[in-house]
Amino acid sequence: MGLDGFRLRHLKMLVALSEHGKLGVVAEMFGISQPALSRTLNELEQMSGHQLFDRHNRGLVPTPQGEVIVRHAKMLISEAQRAEYEMVVAAAGQGGSVAFGTIMTPAADYVAPALKRIFETHPTIDISIAVGSSDVLLEDVLNRRLDFAVCRIPSGMNPLWFDYLPVGQETLRVIVAVDHPLSGKPVVTEDDLRHQSWVLQPHGSFLRQVIDDFIRRHGIVPASVVSTSDALLTMLLMMQSQRLGIFAEPVAALLERHGLVKALQIEGDISVPGFGLIKLKERELSASAELVYTVFATTRNP
Repeated sequence: MGLDGFRLRHLKMLVALSEHGKLGVVAEMFGISQPALSRTLNELEQMSGHQLFDRHNRGLVPTPQGEVIVRHAKMLISEAQRAEYEMVVAAAGQGGSVAFGTIMTPAADYVAPALKRIFETHPTIDISIAVGSSDVLLEDVLNRRLDFAVCRIPSGMNPLWFDYLPVGQETLRVIVAVDHPLSGKPVVTEDDLRHQSWVLQPHGSFLRQVIDDFIRRHGIVPASVVSTSDALLTMLLMMQSQRLGIFAEPVAALLERHGLVKALQIEGDISVPGFGLIKLKERELSASAELVYTVFATTRNP
C-alpha cells in the first residue's frame, strides 16, 4: 500500500473535498456522479492504508492523515501548475517565470532596486509579485505558490522550516493628508494624537499589534478606527475623512515627496523587528527563481 497509484486528478479531488466537505458538490465540479466519487475516495483510502476523511452528517472532515496528504497535494498541484506555465513561457522563447511575495516596506526601497538589476540583464523574465502580510506570504511559500518572500517569520511558524537572510529594518511613520490640521505642526505630541480618527492594519496582523502597543503605551484613545490592509483605501480615507494612517518610513517618504501626504514628527519612533529574504529550507528553485533569489540576496537595503 502507498501513494504510487495517486494521480494529479486524485490529489485535486482530495483538496476539493477538504475545502467543500460535500461529495455532491465536488462530484459536480469534476463532472462525475456522487457514487463514482465515493468509490474513488474509498479506493484512495485503501491505497494509502489510512482513512483520509471522517464522514459526518454535515459532510466530510479530513482526518490527521488526510490533512497531511491534502497539504502535500496543494504543494504538488501548485508545482504542476507552475511547470505548465513555465513550459508555455519556454515555448514562447521567454526567460522563465518567478513568483515571490513581499511586505510593503521592502517593496519601496529593496525590491524595486533588485528588480531593476534583474531586468537589465534578463529583460524577458516573467515575474509575479504578491504583496501582503508575512503570515499569508509564508503560507504561500510553504504551499509552493511562491518561490520565496521578503517578510518576517511570524511567531506561530517554526523558523526551522525556512532559510532566512536578514535584509532590512523598519520604522513606522504616522501620516496625514496635506490639509490635515496636524500637518503644519513641527512636532506632534501625544495630546495631539488623542481623539483622532485612524485607519490601521487589520486586527491580528503583526503591524496592528505593534501599533496597538504604541497606542496603549502613550495613552492614545482613538475617536474611531477603520481597519484595512488595502493601501489605496487607506490613502482615500486619509484624504477624504481626515484620518491618521501609519505607513513604513520609506513608503511614507515616497508619498511625501510626491505631495500626497505629510509624515508627522511625533515624540518617539514606532520601531518594529527587521525583515528578511525567506525561502523554504532545502527547496530546489527553478533556474529563473534561483537567479532572482541570488540578486535579492546580494542587493543591499538602503
